[in-house]
Amino acid sequence: METFLQQLGAQFEVILILALSFIILVLILSKFLFKPIIGYLDQRNNEIKHTFDEIEKGKGDITALKDKYEQQLSSIEKAAYEKTQAAIKEGLALKTEIVSEAHSQADIILRKASGEIEMEKKKAIAELKTEIVNLSLEAAGRVIEKKMDETANQKIVEQFLYELDNVKDAGKN
Repeated sequence: METFLQQLGAQFEVILILALSFIILVLILSKFLFKPIIGYLDQRNNEIKHTFDEIEKGKGDITALKDKYEQQLSSIEKAAYEKTQAAIKEGLALKTEIVSEAHSQADIILRKASGEIEMEKKKAIAELKTEIVNLSLEAAGRVIEKKMDETANQKIVEQFLYELDNVKDAGKN
């Protein structure tokens, strides 16, 4: 091997010193440069890993909050629907009550009106009877007053019947 080195013009001692210097340099650099850099890189790697873990945890928290809010929203929507249905039922019940009350008031008004009509009808009949009696008495008085012949009596009765028809027509209107 020495011959090859000698042919190249290199001396064994110089190569050995250079190799030892290189190894010492690598050891010094390793202790003072590579270890701090590797330590810094490991620390940075751990920080990044920790940040990713926190992000994943945050994603889980956000998902849990989202689910919680969706449940609350669903609960609120259900409560609103139930309140709406209750209001509709209450409105329908109130409508039924109002319609029932209106029907009963209408029946009362109809009965009252029928009673008043019946009273008015009876009153009109009583007035008509009184008028008929008065007319009958007047006709009888006329017949008695004038003892006339049969043709005159016939005319008085026809006059009486004519007046009676007029009174009946007036009572109907």
